[in-house]
Amino acid sequence: MPFTIKLNTERYTAHLAFSSLVTNAIMLSLLAKKDPQGELINKCDGNIKAAFATLAADKLFSIHHVHEVNSHAHTARRFNTIYREFPLIYTEGMKDWGIKIIGIGKAPHFEIEALEESA
Repeated sequence: MPFTIKLNTERYTAHLAFSSLVTNAIMLSLLAKKDPQGELINKCDGNIKAAFATLAADKLFSIHHVHEVNSHAHTARRFNTIYREFPLIYTEGMKDWGIKIIGIGKAPHFEIEALEESA
């Protein structure tokens, strides 16, 4: 069943869509390989879709930010080349995609400073 998910972490924000090609079996298999201790599933309170989306988004953000790739299309092509065991990330014209990047970027950074009390 297709679904979309929005993730907000301290490092990034991501909005991803998943096609019906991404089944629970695929998600569980990749989580078992990439996170054998089950930390992601625990952090997501047992939600397999959220844990898998976090796993994929972490890898996408690394490509997008660390490697300074500027476009979603370039990020998708690079991901598809590096992470062949994952479902394909959508690129223009693709029909058999598993994941589509709706948005991804650095998390907003802000600081709050206390103002001195005026006398």
